[in-house]
Amino acid sequence: MVEVVVALAILATTVVAMFGAMRNCLTAAHHSRMLTGSVLLAETLLAEAILSEKMTFETKRGQQDSYRWQVQTVATPIENLGAIRVKVSWWEQQREQQYELLCLVQIKTTVEGK
Repeated sequence: MVEVVVALAILATTVVAMFGAMRNCLTAAHHSRMLTGSVLLAETLLAEAILSEKMTFETKRGQQDSYRWQVQTVATPIENLGAIRVKVSWWEQQREQQYELLCLVQIKTTVEGK
């Protein structure tokens, strides 16, 4: 009888440990999925900003699915050089997570009259 009680205690401890490990795996998989989605969104927004025909210094904001995003185009102290900063944020595990991209781009100047 004692052997059965000991075996059940070992089994119960093992099952509890397995559920804890599975919960950690699910949390890590969800975080990975959210981070991957934020990277893809940030790269898409950055590509759109770079490829826009007329670059203006401004801040755009929006939301897509669970993500909030901000694209900020600013001048730098270096002539003909601008910076594009893309921030993507989302809520996960009761706190805000964030992914950020920064890209320096050449600003094309146009000569008037041509």
